Amino acid sequence: MIERWRPETHTFHLPIGEATITLEDVEVLFGFPIDGLHVAYPHALRDYREVHYLYMLQRLTCFQPAEETALSGASQLQMTPVRKHLEAMDAEIIDASLAEDIDWHTRLLLMLMFGGVLFPNTSGNLVSLIFLHHLEQLDELPGYSWGAVVLGYLYRQMCRRAWAPRETLSDFYRCCR
Repeated sequence: MIERWRPETHTFHLPIGEATITLEDVEVLFGFPIDGLHVAYPHALRDYREVHYLYMLQRLTCFQPAEETALSGASQLQMTPVRKHLEAMDAEIIDASLAEDIDWHTRLLLMLMFGGVLFPNTSGNLVSLIFLHHLEQLDELPGYSWGAVVLGYLYRQMCRRAWAPRETLSDFYRCCR
């Protein structure tokens, strides 16, 4: 499909005509709201570094990666330690679990969903910690326009791949087979 993507018009050129992915498609396929609050990165967090994100992660999820190598750059975390932590935590989540424990678990699951499904990267194992800000108040999450963000990210990734040099594309295809 990447060969049929035209970044100039944000459309796929198919034998039957042109097609594109719309906000309504995202709303129907994912069930995300397309109206609501804008998903924005607060200005105050722009100067955050590893230590700040790790503190926020620990405060919101009660999870601290055991190894410093779990961080990639200033704002990305490997998902493998999160998955292992969730597996150990699963045994502890029952009907009588404290609301705080359930919130921690929910936030970690949402981090995996952000990194693995909604905003994946080429490594397949990193999640951006910039989403932690939106996980502070779980009750407010449905009020954001997540559909627009997911569609915007998809378009950006498709355009980046379409404009990539030919040898990069062939490497990409080789990896995906």
